Amino acid sequence: MMPFDPISIRQQFPILAQQAHDYPLVYLDNAATTQKPDSVLNAIINYYQTSNANVHRGSHFLSDKATNLFEQARQTLAEFIQAPDNSHIIWCKGATEAINQVAYGLESSLKPDDEILISSLEHHANLVPWQQLAKRTGAKLRSIPFTSDAKWEAEYASYFNEKTKILACTQISNAIGVHLPLDTLIQEAKAVGALTLIDGAQAVAHYPVNMAQLDCDFYVFSGHKMYGPTGIGVLYGKTAALEQLTPLQTGGEMVLKVSLLETEFNQLPYRLEAGTPHIEGVIGLASACEFLMQQDRQAMLDWEISLANRVRRILMNEADIKVYSPANTTLVSFSVNNINLTDLNAFLDSKGIGIRSGSHCAHPLMAQLGVSGTLRASFACYNNERDADHFVATLLDAIDLLAD
Repeated sequence: MMPFDPISIRQQFPILAQQAHDYPLVYLDNAATTQKPDSVLNAIINYYQTSNANVHRGSHFLSDKATNLFEQARQTLAEFIQAPDNSHIIWCKGATEAINQVAYGLESSLKPDDEILISSLEHHANLVPWQQLAKRTGAKLRSIPFTSDAKWEAEYASYFNEKTKILACTQISNAIGVHLPLDTLIQEAKAVGALTLIDGAQAVAHYPVNMAQLDCDFYVFSGHKMYGPTGIGVLYGKTAALEQLTPLQTGGEMVLKVSLLETEFNQLPYRLEAGTPHIEGVIGLASACEFLMQQDRQAMLDWEISLANRVRRILMNEADIKVYSPANTTLVSFSVNNINLTDLNAFLDSKGIGIRSGSHCAHPLMAQLGVSGTLRASFACYNNERDADHFVATLLDAIDLLAD
């Protein structure tokens, strides 16, 4: 493990050295996607220069090299999330596809009047698949009405009953950064025999995760939010849970034996990985995990939180700004009275500052907050105090200008 040094860390991300609209680039949209370190870029380039071939199917030198890299990556991912076995790691395009795989895969096990539970803080990716599953099966979709600071009330336990078959909830809200009480939620779900899926897309870049301790049935995340490539992610599942899933896609690789009339599916994990996989994405994602595992994760997290708190303290003292994120998170989500968020976002962009404005794919949560959207500044390990201070100063200038 290397001591955390934000200066040397930043130097590993070449994209941050460029100018944006003739200003130094300040990138604060990390909850949407993170930038990639040299090690990830080099791993992808090296694969194409030295090992490019299809995996598992060839009996030649390059195919053997590619297959070894591909399966070593699965081992790296298992170590990264402390999964007990490599076969628990299923490659997907990202968290969205992983959730859809589970929602589709469990369709045959649901019947009318069964219940699916989500939280009121979910990203659409962990809402719409369950909404559609409920419509197809006649099951009932219910939302646990968390407060915006994720308070868990005792009476919420009544949402769990003998009809509850699935609990699907986020670990950390992408829109406002609050943490859900997963230990309690998973315990309540297990008490009624429900399967549990946790969306960890906003967690894995910041917090070490341990599948044995978390003890959920499924866990999903995307590579591009944790310094890896786009188009690759992971569905983790316990063996018994994964074996319940009907494959979302069928075709090559996921089969063991095929006749014109019958197909015998392959064993896990390959049964849920039809077609030629995103090989370079898998290798890049493993490199991103190695990058994170080489760091002092607690020091990295403390740095990211300190930057968000630095911004939050100032914004909380501004009368026209409403902050929705709690302290000690890695993002700050807020709105400004009587000023259009799009106008503010455009002004910030004109000064080289990239943040996110809008609903953050969380329409029900925005309705709960009583706003159409928020501005969100989200921090990563390569951000620094200059980024935070320049963002705040420019934001306040923009508010003064646009309020006139």
